[in-house]
Amino acid sequence: MSEVVEVKTIGEVERIVHASGLWDGATPVEFSNDGEAWAEHWQPSEEFRVPTFARVETYRKEVRFPARVTARWDEQVPADEAWLALWFAHPMQHFGRTVRMLAFRQMFRDLLGDIRLEDEPAAQEAPAAKRDWAAEFAAATSMDELMPIVREARKLRIFTPDAEGTALDRAWHKRKRELTAGEKKTVKKREREVTHSFADPAGKAEIVIASGEAMKDAGALNEAMQRLADRANEDERARHARPAKGGRK
Repeated sequence: MSEVVEVKTIGEVERIVHASGLWDGATPVEFSNDGEAWAEHWQPSEEFRVPTFARVETYRKEVRFPARVTARWDEQVPADEAWLALWFAHPMQHFGRTVRMLAFRQMFRDLLGDIRLEDEPAAQEAPAAKRDWAAEFAAATSMDELMPIVREARKLRIFTPDAEGTALDRAWHKRKRELTAGEKKTVKKREREVTHSFADPAGKAEIVIASGEAMKDAGALNEAMQRLADRANEDERARHARPAKGGRK
């Protein structure tokens, strides 16, 4: 029979730690996209919707060194859909709270035991099943196919901080770049292939003008329209020039 894990909020954990009289402060939580540049205030971008790393130091009286904790988003983001939405909506709040909890647990294990926050995975959570994730990433033919696989991988916490997890994280980002580049090339190709067509009023021909790169300037369109008008005028003159049936020879 598995042991029931005690769940508390970060506020309840802080009260336990502060009431002990042993807590000696902590640094502000810092965030980073690459593990090199760190800041207390993180801003999302087109490339980074959420911070990749978070870190903090927690101090305890009569302990020489602080508990230094650096956490990765992919390791800590919850699998539960409701919590996942909150994390993406408020990444600094939830990711920062979790990294603080990791530091508290490391420095005050004697006080906290196996207490976890409400959005942390249960201690008895089953490990992820073995799958060829790299092959699944590579087989995705569009972003619509790739991202559901990535979301499932995050739920199962396969992006671990070891060599295997890092390689998988790089694999899906590599496939994302490939698919994004491919989609941009497809759009450009379609722009080059777009054509404008104008039907001849006499129904004898169709004038086709290529657009995009093939259309060097607006003059090509004007020339095509003029050719169409000239052809219509010629047909009109020819129609009037024909003698009527039964008329004079």
